[in-house]
Amino acid sequence: MLMKMQQINTIYRLAFMGLLMTLLFAACKKTEFMPAAEGEQVPYKPDATESVTEILGKNPDATLFYTTWKKSSMEEKIKEKGGNTTYTLLVPNNAAMIASGLTEAKIAQMPRADVDSLLLFYTVLGMISHDELRDNSLPVKSMLMNPGLRVPFYEGGVGSGLGQRYDPYYYKHYLAIRDEQLLINGKKTGKMKYQSARNGALYFLEQTVTKPTKTVLEALEQDGRFTMFLELQRLSDDAFVEVMVTQMEPLFGYKMSPEEYWQNFPDAREPYTKKWLIGPTPNPDYADPNITISTWFAPTDAAFKHAGFNSVAEMLQFNETRGHVFFDEGTFQPTGGYPLDSIVNYHRDWGRFFAIQDPSYGLAYPNSTVFFSNDLTADFLQDYYVNIGGNAQVQYAYKNPFAFTASNGKLSMTIKESGGTPVQIIETDINTLNGPIHVADNLLLPKGFKLK
Repeated sequence: MLMKMQQINTIYRLAFMGLLMTLLFAACKKTEFMPAAEGEQVPYKPDATESVTEILGKNPDATLFYTTWKKSSMEEKIKEKGGNTTYTLLVPNNAAMIASGLTEAKIAQMPRADVDSLLLFYTVLGMISHDELRDNSLPVKSMLMNPGLRVPFYEGGVGSGLGQRYDPYYYKHYLAIRDEQLLINGKKTGKMKYQSARNGALYFLEQTVTKPTKTVLEALEQDGRFTMFLELQRLSDDAFVEVMVTQMEPLFGYKMSPEEYWQNFPDAREPYTKKWLIGPTPNPDYADPNITISTWFAPTDAAFKHAGFNSVAEMLQFNETRGHVFFDEGTFQPTGGYPLDSIVNYHRDWGRFFAIQDPSYGLAYPNSTVFFSNDLTADFLQDYYVNIGGNAQVQYAYKNPFAFTASNGKLSMTIKESGGTPVQIIETDINTLNGPIHVADNLLLPKGFKLK
């Protein structure tokens, strides 16, 4: 009996070893997935048989774009990315090109560098299928880079051995589909006309896409409707600094200039231009991000008047009466703020001023807050975190403070649980280098805030 059991055990061991050898052999024979070489995309196998340029060349409504393409060096630029690179073209039709001044004669006169710049703006690396598009925006990065701008790093960083310091600024397109219309950066570009290719895809547009050229500050200043919004912030900064340097004078023995004050106390109060201007462009190896990209809800002059303020002087008086700013001799720090600062912060920074901060690590890391009009919906943004992550603990994540509603094609917003009258967004999607501006017809008032 014992010998029989030993024989059975031997058979089991041999069978088990045989199974292991079979699995090992199969594993050795398995074709492993290898990542593509740097800059080269994973091969894409579509059902289409024609290339992007073959489809483009056959479209009678895209002859001007095709003429531009043939004049450019885009083929070489795409080949530089790798032999298997796929790409997606956003192609304005002939009528759209002519309406924007891009006639055949104009294209013939354009330097090749300008032609390349134009087409880089309309080209996205990768195959963007129409099946990926929804009501809310899908951000995609064009091939056009602005060499003077730097954004916080997410995709690899730049810096000669210094670690990730920033990413280059590439112009982005925010794609969506609604009511069979293709939306780009919140704007309708015509009925969805999509065609896949063996090496990418094409979207044929009935409108050109406007490339942003202004900062948010430049756009607001040149518009003319936002004078009170801008002057309130500028003069509030000036008033704050004047109080501080006056109270500091007996302690320091002289009165600081405003420039010296900002240099010594850069974080005591955020100057209104800080997130609205482009920073300097020093040696790129030692440079940090120099542009903030977000969404801005700008109140018009009429919005302030609707709230009861007929002039900037009245608002400054309101601040002086209810504000409490002083130089704290105990901490040796500027202290306090003005009541209208809180309203301004909701309009320009998503109310982050009110976010609860981690006592050890401060405010959680800022999340993306770039949203075009088609994104301003309750189901999309209700539970969106404006700040989350970084060193701050998860319980200190800051959720979107706004409630958005849409009725009869009109957008409105309020601060959640404020009980305030909804503020109507009377114009949307003014695109800037810093992101979109949406125009508000009234002020966003926090809960319990009294104007009188």
